Amino acid sequence: MEVKDQGPQIKGVFKLTVFRADGTIEDKGDWPNLFVNEGMDYLADFQATTVTSVMNHMLVGTISTAATLSDVVGSMGEIARNTMATRTAAANVLTEVATFAGNADTITSESIVEVGILNDARSGPFGELRSRSVFSAVVLADSDFLRVEYQTTVGSR
Repeated sequence: MEVKDQGPQIKGVFKLTVFRADGTIEDKGDWPNLFVNEGMDYLADFQATTVTSVMNHMLVGTISTAATLSDVVGSMGEIARNTMATRTAAANVLTEVATFAGNADTITSESIVEVGILNDARSGPFGELRSRSVFSAVVLADSDFLRVEYQTTVGSR
């Protein structure tokens, strides 16, 4: 008898919104996210033990290579890392939001093309990467803000 894999799937989308200094708002659309191997291991550990820290940090970076399951924090071109502004769960969807500021986060004139979710506040190769996504470049000026809304769906209900 053949058993088909019908376990829960982990997938999601994230939204990018740029708030320009002149008051204009640019919706950069919805992009798929990838739950990487480290993220799946973290989720499994979470079910069996007390994990060391919550996935409460988001980073943006400059590496445009497609996201893969083997991605880790050290392989990303990190230029800024912030604590999530909000994290909410409704049914089987987790929504996380972080905001990055051009001048305040020293990321002006950078070509931002990737976002990652991880569990460490320190910059550099620290923490476990749960998810990574790549998107079309966004460049911020001094007074611009980038809002990233990251949604992860567990299962298909």
